Amino acid sequence: MVEASVIDKQLTAFGPSLAIAASGQNRIHAHYNVAATNSGRASCSDPNLQQVPRDRRFRRLFEAAPGHVLVAGDWHAMELRAVAHISGDFKLRQAFRTGEDPHALTATAMSGIRPQDVSPEEFAKLRTAAKAVNFGSIYGMGPSGLMRSAWENYGVVLSEAEARSRLDAFAATYPGLIQWRNAHADLCRQRGYIRIGRDFADDRGRVHKFIWNKPGKQAFSFTQSCNLPVQGACADAAMRALTIVERLLFNAGIEGGPVAWLHDEILLEVPEANAEKAATLLQQAMIEAFLETFPGAPTEGLVEPTIGRNWAEAKG
Repeated sequence: MVEASVIDKQLTAFGPSLAIAASGQNRIHAHYNVAATNSGRASCSDPNLQQVPRDRRFRRLFEAAPGHVLVAGDWHAMELRAVAHISGDFKLRQAFRTGEDPHALTATAMSGIRPQDVSPEEFAKLRTAAKAVNFGSIYGMGPSGLMRSAWENYGVVLSEAEARSRLDAFAATYPGLIQWRNAHADLCRQRGYIRIGRDFADDRGRVHKFIWNKPGKQAFSFTQSCNLPVQGACADAAMRALTIVERLLFNAGIEGGPVAWLHDEILLEVPEANAEKAATLLQQAMIEAFLETFPGAPTEGLVEPTIGRNWAEAKG
């Protein structure tokens, strides 16, 4: 009954809008609104592909044109990699350099349990809870915010004491990140704005100004000072990748190109005969864009493109 209710909600939320959008040529042409958010991330509308359910049964509905395939590439742990580079935290940077799983590291730090100590199923639950803590912590959430985020995004139930304890464990595991987060928040408060972009040492990039004298508006936001630089830089990397992959495909004589962009994922539609070459070029473009945005950042395991006839297959 619960699953049926979820499916009903998905169909109600997305079925009519997708059917209307796909009418005529049976193709969807979504609208991307570049830099539509404070961070500089794009929003999507008519329909909003960024909110399409991840359920594989739903994503099978998105198929490539006859004779074509979809090529999917996403940056693995993009925002954690970004904050590792921006903050300079040694342990988090080292984890990406050596191929360690940062969610598993946090899970062990929170529980004292290593992957080899329990069954894969048991550790998977610990890792899911750690994932909620990782993303909550890099964005400056407190215990109450983490409780809400863990439940809404990961289905993890935490008491306030558990949330506080896990945030403390994160801080002890990645002290460099916490030091940057707090120091950067103080700097933003003093300046009255948040600088977004890779060139934090000069005047290039974007700024988000705080509203000081408007009733009902918060003059300073600690969470924004944490998340806007990270999300904004990741948005820069994505837009660079879209530009680069278009050029690479054109130079290689491959028809087709990007058909969807979901923050850390780019989806191409290309002729089936060119699928492997297009996947290689997409990987090249995404790594090049990431390094242009985060010079010197580790790229081990960063992008592994996959291919399929529909969106679910292309995601593996």
